[in-house]
Amino acid sequence: MQVPTISLQSFFEAEADCSDLEELSSNLRVLDLASQLRAACEEVGFFVVTEHGVSKDLMEGFRQECTAFFRRSPQSNVLNMVCGADSRFVWLDYVPAETEKVVGGSKDGSFSLGPVQGRGSLPWQLDSKELSDTWAMYYAAMEDLVATLMKLFALAMQLPMDTFATALDEHRSSMRAILYPSVSEEDLQAAGGTVVRSPEHTDWGCVTVLLADPAVSGLEVCDKAGHWTLLRAAEGDLVVNLGELLQWWTGGTWLATPHRVVARPESSGDRLSCPYFGLVNRGTLLQPLIPDSAGANPTTPVTAGDFFQSHEKYTRPWQERWATLEPLPAKDMFGMQVLSAETFC
Repeated sequence: MQVPTISLQSFFEAEADCSDLEELSSNLRVLDLASQLRAACEEVGFFVVTEHGVSKDLMEGFRQECTAFFRRSPQSNVLNMVCGADSRFVWLDYVPAETEKVVGGSKDGSFSLGPVQGRGSLPWQLDSKELSDTWAMYYAAMEDLVATLMKLFALAMQLPMDTFATALDEHRSSMRAILYPSVSEEDLQAAGGTVVRSPEHTDWGCVTVLLADPAVSGLEVCDKAGHWTLLRAAEGDLVVNLGELLQWWTGGTWLATPHRVVARPESSGDRLSCPYFGLVNRGTLLQPLIPDSAGANPTTPVTAGDFFQSHEKYTRPWQERWATLEPLPAKDMFGMQVLSAETFC
């Protein structure tokens, strides 16, 4: 499998030159870019974007702040996550690095936040202003990038470029930071040279944008024949993949491709992974977008909210407890894994 690398520079140049979306939609460079994206979405479900408009300084600063978070005491992280009316984010899930969270024989730490705006929620404060500010800026940059991608996706589907605009204005997306600790030589040998850090899965949302660790690889993508391909992204590039929601929405024409994270001798060090999970508004009706796709792979129209609710993450027993919107004791926070964004809506 060849995961394509696609530059978005032509879109930004054309956007600056065009007076409106209609002119932008007919720009030959933009049409060519949309064609490249369509091929990537139909054939692979993954692609790497370069010249994407996100500042390298912001990306590096975000990576540094997330790394520093995991280097601090997990206990202090928990104790400083208190209710705060001025907090801009909702706490979605948290697993400290020292927690025995086993994923294919590995331990990892993670935290995930989504914006408070538009939610009737209990806000949490991050344990440092620098992390909170950087998280806010990076989240906004990811929102802008996904909005750009969705314009190009619409064009690739031969739809008006603003088709998805009203489906992206409730800020439903979430973002995670995951630290995969280094794997010892002994553990690698015991596992036959390969430790699965995150098992095979597909993302369940619309589109995922990943800030990968350029120093430690490990993300592998599975092709239709079941073969795994290591995906490498250069410094400053971002990895994009489609989720199950967009696969459903396109009648199966576009692919939500299985992927996993592994550690091998050459990729066994600490690995920081920061995915942004782009979601659409809960009330968005999901019905086949691409002409003739409904006949090839029929799906029953549902709202995005119903689609999310049917996903297995939202059947976790913690949801009822967390729905009270009361903070949990620190000892319980250490055992908490994935909490649904829908809990806070």
